[in-house]
Amino acid sequence: MNVEAIYLNHQSELQFHLARIVNCPDIAADIAQESFIIFFREAQKQTIDHPRGFLFRVAKNLAYDYIKHQKVTENYEQAKEQSQPLHSEFPSAEKLVSVDERLATVTRILDELPLRTREIFIMNRIYGMTYAETAKQLNISDSSVEKHMAKALLHCRKQFKNHRLDQHDC
Repeated sequence: MNVEAIYLNHQSELQFHLARIVNCPDIAADIAQESFIIFFREAQKQTIDHPRGFLFRVAKNLAYDYIKHQKVTENYEQAKEQSQPLHSEFPSAEKLVSVDERLATVTRILDELPLRTREIFIMNRIYGMTYAETAKQLNISDSSVEKHMAKALLHCRKQFKNHRLDQHDC
């Protein structure tokens, strides 16, 4: 398979197609380049019967991943802006201490998790990624993500329950 010929034959068409999806020619060019890299790697591993279709499917998936990432980023920024108090509504010192203590507790509980489990939990609960997106990102199975999430949630529930009991004992 002549990868160079495929690149020359489809590069402009692919970039144009991607630019329509992501609404940015520069991002489209980056995604097209990444698509060709993936295509080249896969072509070394296996025979690709329909190079154009394979290439466009890879590019479309990368473009949709980019759009999803942008939406997550935008949602995060909006939530961050909405959560910031107005100048006239500064929280009290007691409220700040309480928030800091809860944040420290959450951080400690998450730090107790194995690294991979913590990473999966953060991708799902903090960044809003689905189990399938997380599995794809980490190159693991969906069921593996489910098992890690079950483990993380069980640990968090247990630790939060213990923490609340400790507070009531004081």
